[in-house]
Amino acid sequence: MADSALRLAWFTPLRPVESGISQYSEDLLPVLARAWQIDVYVDGYRPTHLRESDTLRVRMAREFRAAHRLRPYDVVVYQMGNNPYHAYMYDLAREVPGVLVLHDTVLHHLRVGMLLRGRGAPRYRAEMERRYGRAGWEAATRVLRGQMPSALFQFPLSEELIEASRVVAVHSEYSRAQVLSWCPDAQVLRIPMGVPLPPEIPREEARRRLSLPEDQFVVGSVTFINPYKRLDVVMQAVRRLREFVPARLVLAGNVSHMVPLERLIGMFGLEQAADHLGYVDDATARLVVAASDVCVNLRWPTAGETSASLLRTMGAGRPVLVTDGGSFAEIPDGAVVKVPPDVLEQETVFALLRALAEQPELRERVGRLARDFVAREHSLAAAARGYAAAIEAAIGRPVPVPPGGTEPEQIDLPATEPPTRTDPLAGAVAQALVDLGIGADTRLVASVARSMAEIGLAPGKMGSTGTEPVGGKEGRRGVERSEADQR
Repeated sequence: MADSALRLAWFTPLRPVESGISQYSEDLLPVLARAWQIDVYVDGYRPTHLRESDTLRVRMAREFRAAHRLRPYDVVVYQMGNNPYHAYMYDLAREVPGVLVLHDTVLHHLRVGMLLRGRGAPRYRAEMERRYGRAGWEAATRVLRGQMPSALFQFPLSEELIEASRVVAVHSEYSRAQVLSWCPDAQVLRIPMGVPLPPEIPREEARRRLSLPEDQFVVGSVTFINPYKRLDVVMQAVRRLREFVPARLVLAGNVSHMVPLERLIGMFGLEQAADHLGYVDDATARLVVAASDVCVNLRWPTAGETSASLLRTMGAGRPVLVTDGGSFAEIPDGAVVKVPPDVLEQETVFALLRALAEQPELRERVGRLARDFVAREHSLAAAARGYAAAIEAAIGRPVPVPPGGTEPEQIDLPATEPPTRTDPLAGAVAQALVDLGIGADTRLVASVARSMAEIGLAPGKMGSTGTEPVGGKEGRRGVERSEADQR
């Protein structure tokens, strides 16, 4: 590559660091390195998965300042997320402004951890007061007493980096609007996520390789399990679903210390119908998705994130239940199954899971539209074009788009029409809910009807079969972890 090639410094976690952003960068960097010279700076460890080349090198973060003084980079890109894996790049992002890629618009969890090192409570209160006035000081005091965890979402603590950056890149219009509401003078661009379209793995093969039963309705989840992922809601829905169909819950991902997973499994009576595989490698994560009939990716409240694990699941052609809020609300109706984050959330999840369990043709249609959406909107080629635009905005001159970044990835896209919106008559929905044994609460009728309409499900098709429950086999919790990335 010529000496005049664009030179980037790229700060990001990489595997073995267990972060969704690790795999995000590993997927994207080889594409960008076709046209740009990229030095990837990590926090003092040797990456296990990224392959270096003449145009893609891994360096230690402690080397950056000297390297940048000796031969300045054209631009520095910071992949910033709301967890401790990104603390090492925070101060540099202030000192050496560049392109700030916000995977989470809220950075409060990261910042509170950084500010509370040692005896840092006064620093945390001072930062909150400086940024948000008296309300911030009072919120910080309550957080320090363990009384107000919701404040971590209400006060983003990301403004400092936003204001320091040349360009801020986000992956959704929701996130862009959030950033501009906090920092109106910021230059904020929305760029595609960049997810490779996975091969379609036959469900039967995936279940055989995971030793899962062939005759059960599998609800899968591949994500880091924390209190905001609504796992209790999902477990309650699966427990109720097992009264009608032989259902099983398969979880893959690390578990926050704040989630008593084993106790929850016992509380909902799922000891024989729930498998927790722990943190798995990418190949196993793909098998879990392929083995699932339906996947769940609920989260509320939101930190303004865009989920790579959700897009990978959609790209695999599986229907996914998502929370109808934040960036997820932007996904087209019909490509996911949206669940309002309200008091009727659990009832809605149960009703939708049962409808999907009893209608394989509906699952097939939603999964097909999901894969089409990822291929069109979040390909690696589209992401490369987005990064080229963000870097151009940051340095004020044109940059070459990596080869292959001018056309979408070539895949076989069926000619499908958008799902037809039904006219969900309240009476029909209410009767269907009664048939399901749920009851016809007016708000629940509206919630379920809205979700049904978005995926083109007619009320009369709910609860059309009466499959007897079948007990699951002994859970397989404790499968060995391996180095991988999921979020």
